[in-house]
Amino acid sequence: MIKNYRIWVISILLIAAPRLLIAEAIVNIEDMRREGEIGFFTSVSLALSASRGNKVRDSLSAQIRFDNNTDRYDSFLVLKKDERKTNTVKWNDATMAHARFVLKNDSIYDVEMFVQHSKNPFRRYLQRDVLGAGARITMNDQARLGLGVLSENEEDLNNLKTRTERLASYFHNDYEISENTDFNLTVYYQPSLDSGEDFKASVIGAFDFKVNEKFKVTLQYNTFYDSRPPATAVKRDEGIATNFSYSF
Repeated sequence: MIKNYRIWVISILLIAAPRLLIAEAIVNIEDMRREGEIGFFTSVSLALSASRGNKVRDSLSAQIRFDNNTDRYDSFLVLKKDERKTNTVKWNDATMAHARFVLKNDSIYDVEMFVQHSKNPFRRYLQRDVLGAGARITMNDQARLGLGVLSENEEDLNNLKTRTERLASYFHNDYEISENTDFNLTVYYQPSLDSGEDFKASVIGAFDFKVNEKFKVTLQYNTFYDSRPPATAVKRDEGIATNFSYSF
């Protein structure tokens, strides 16, 4: 019965995938952590969409992640590429690299450091670089709270460069729906240290359907809000995506 249920759910996601992939999704850093596991791990996520008719549309989203965990630290690197075309004309081409290092100890407070480099020249900014550090707090077996600071350097599509220091805060929790289905929620809030009216916030919710120990299908919704976006961007973005992930 459970096996038939999983096949039914995944079939619906496969049918819905081309439509869902039209929207751009935020990388869910928390969803793929390997906390509590020791060793070197690699996971690959891929989402493809295409349509032919009055318009020719192609969409590709690829992500690879490397984790290296020991008794003393956890570390990982995420690389992602998004590309979309309509009638062979490219209208979205985004890249991102995110690296994080967590020093573990016997308390509930771990020290983490992170760096991120991203480009989104068709929609929001030419380049965005982030460097930050803070504490990762274990609230219970599933919930985590992050508090720290970050420095953000951003260049918009008009070549205007800005630097902002922000509070880096996030909350993450996993909820078990069934033996092979989980729902995870991640909330980020990054206000400027100089002005509370300048802030960035995002909410990511994802259902993970585990086919087996190595393969899973994820249905993700996210919303992102920037109170002071670049001149060429809107304040709010939303995205829905279906991702297929394999770990080895």
